[in-house]
Amino acid sequence: MSSDAALIRCNACLVMNRVPLTRLANRPLCGNCKKGLDIPREPVWAKAESFDRAIAHWPETVLVVFTAAMCIHCKIIEPVINDLARDRAGKLKVMKVDVDTDEYLPQRFKITKTPTILVFRNGVELIRVDGPPKNKTDISQWVDNLINFKSY
Repeated sequence: MSSDAALIRCNACLVMNRVPLTRLANRPLCGNCKKGLDIPREPVWAKAESFDRAIAHWPETVLVVFTAAMCIHCKIIEPVINDLARDRAGKLKVMKVDVDTDEYLPQRFKITKTPTILVFRNGVELIRVDGPPKNKTDISQWVDNLINFKSY
């Protein structure tokens, strides 16, 4: 796939669409059913009942951040996470899980520290970072390396 296009799965008909990155801001339509394609430009709150589907249906990289309201490190990396969601829309989906309100997902992934960052591609966990990264810009570098990584 060309690096100047994103693959977006239509939530209505589940057909995969190749969308030029320059058109992502124009609310592109599905080539099959003509419904608007959902391209998140900010972190979305994960829900236990739809988590697996959200991960499996996103054809690109997914970054999941387990966070807590009283976690100072979570607040420090939040601007970086928000920038990633906005700047890499179409190539990256950012999901957040509140460990204070969601019991199932933190237990399922054995979350013991916040923030914990998981990166998925094709439904497979690629990277896990428990606790804050040493440098908040490390997150951007990890994500960019994964987005640009081509597996043959």
